[in-house]
Amino acid sequence: MTRPLHLELDRSAKTPLAEQIHKGIRTAIESGVLAPGARLPSWQDLAAQLGVARGTVRVAYEKLSSAQLIVASRATEPMSPTGPRSQ
Repeated sequence: MTRPLHLELDRSAKTPLAEQIHKGIRTAIESGVLAPGARLPSWQDLAAQLGVARGTVRVAYEKLSSAQLIVASRATEPMSPTGPRSQ
């Protein structure tokens, strides 16, 4: 089982929740809080933990995947950070 991911969301902010989730996970990856190969919660689990719609988490994960910060072995399995990008 994956450890809960601690993210703080500001529901009164103008920044969309998906963007806040994306930034929180990106920061955790880039700062080393999430090590390469660490498992992220599934969309469903993180959505339940944060009290947001699954689609909100899906959007955040897809943006992280597009930036090559995370990878998924299958759509239904948790995603794993790849670590900071090599430039």
